[in-house]
Amino acid sequence: MTDTTTITVAGEHPYDIRIGRGILGQLADLIPAGARKVLIVHPPTLRDRAEALRAALMSDAFEVLLAEVPDAEAGKRIEVAAFCWQILGQADFTRTDAIIGFGGGAVTDLAGFVAAITVHEFCHALVAALLGDRTVDADAVTRLASLPNRETLLSQIAGAFAAPLATTAGLFDAPLRDIVGLVAALESKQAAAA
Repeated sequence: MTDTTTITVAGEHPYDIRIGRGILGQLADLIPAGARKVLIVHPPTLRDRAEALRAALMSDAFEVLLAEVPDAEAGKRIEVAAFCWQILGQADFTRTDAIIGFGGGAVTDLAGFVAAITVHEFCHALVAALLGDRTVDADAVTRLASLPNRETLLSQIAGAFAAPLATTAGLFDAPLRDIVGLVAALESKQAAAA
């Protein structure tokens, strides 16, 4: 039995995002009619699961290709998108074929971008709900999606440390300034005496 939440994204071409447990078994039914080929875009950490998904979809008579892309923000580069487009071009993908974003937010963002340029349909499998060996619920996925990106979090952490460190540096700065002043005065005195 699957516990699935469906979120409909409105727009010119509305689509559904399904979040839940056991949804990978339903994925073949969600691929648009007429699609013959599927590209699964995934990070290195999900290689084994992507291979298993590929095998399952191939048994449903799809031609399935894998595109392993860098994890996190490193995957959101034009060179990575070009890599995916190269795979699509070499495999003669058409606008009726499908792309699956299999991973976290950066991977699914990349897959969505590649799909928006390439195909009409984009099957967005949100497997970001897998954290290690733990499955999280739809509310947790929503909370995770609202977290700031890595760079913002790091700058917030650095900011939290900056104020106390600046105060500490100021404590050391005053005696050093005094020592430098004394050394300079001694050098001036020695130069005048010579």
